[in-house]
Amino acid sequence: MTIKDIARECGCAVGTVSRVLNNHPDVSDKTRKKVMAVVEKHGFVLNANARQLKTQKRKNLVIIVKGTSSTLLNGLLERIQKKLELSEYYADVVILDETDNEGINATRIYFELKPLGIIFLGGTPDRLCGEFEKVHVPSVLISNQAETLGSDYISSVSTDNLKAANSSARFLIKNGHTKIGVIGGSMDSGLSGTRYKGFLKAMKAAKLSFDFEKSYEVSKYSFEGGSSAAENLLKKNPDLTAIFTMSDAMAIGAIRKLKDMGKRVPEDVSVIGFDGIPLCDYFCPRLTTIRQMEEEMADEGLSVLLDSIENKNPPQHKQIPFELINGESVRDISKK
Repeated sequence: MTIKDIARECGCAVGTVSRVLNNHPDVSDKTRKKVMAVVEKHGFVLNANARQLKTQKRKNLVIIVKGTSSTLLNGLLERIQKKLELSEYYADVVILDETDNEGINATRIYFELKPLGIIFLGGTPDRLCGEFEKVHVPSVLISNQAETLGSDYISSVSTDNLKAANSSARFLIKNGHTKIGVIGGSMDSGLSGTRYKGFLKAMKAAKLSFDFEKSYEVSKYSFEGGSSAAENLLKKNPDLTAIFTMSDAMAIGAIRKLKDMGKRVPEDVSVIGFDGIPLCDYFCPRLTTIRQMEEEMADEGLSVLLDSIENKNPPQHKQIPFELINGESVRDISKK
């Protein structure tokens, strides 16, 4: 019985089984129980000596995930781990809270583990200055742009977040919405700040005012965050006809809370998401959202990093196309 045999019987990826056996936190309770049931059924014991010999022959990377509940980042992680299983590399995964400083943590981890490269899933470019400048190995930031850093070591692969958020806002305005609220991350986050700038650009172009204190609610990129933010937003500004959220998880949490508050989506309040996670197609109402090309971002980010490691290529900064998906969660009120 091997890890591959367990994965086959569980219907899980080998990387997922490995994370369960090594007690990584980024596995759902349901999946963990399913894997452990098969492990206990066959009396499987992880051979630590064999694992150590195997990893000694392979090249180590570190993957740092910024945020404990982002569905998009978890999808990117799963994709990258599957790709690495077929390569001569392996990766240690570190999960940080959204409020943690990824630059400081990455610097500490680098001196402890001495990886050949670092992958940041989520994060803020500004946090990769200062202390992190001591780290002289190739790194790639996936989901946010780092070109402005001018670093000799840091690449980036992302959606054009400013343009995508601008498209979301213009779509709401085109459908007659002028009283729009925003659920997003802290302005300390480069990602949230960029998306807010894109939103605000569309509002200004349409000559619409926006009261940040009254119409912006800070939230984690999670279902729970979106839910509580929607409640706070409607209490402050009950006349809103639409909400732009900076993640699909926020949007789904917001819709659930709106329903609990007696509001219908989209009849009373329209909601637009950001990410394009698979759940959007099955959620009711089907979510209108910005679809980021998750697989392309993961594949391109890993490719850029390995090119830097193996071929000494200079940093690259790439933007992956996005798509606005018109679902069922935005109502056209332009003809009211």
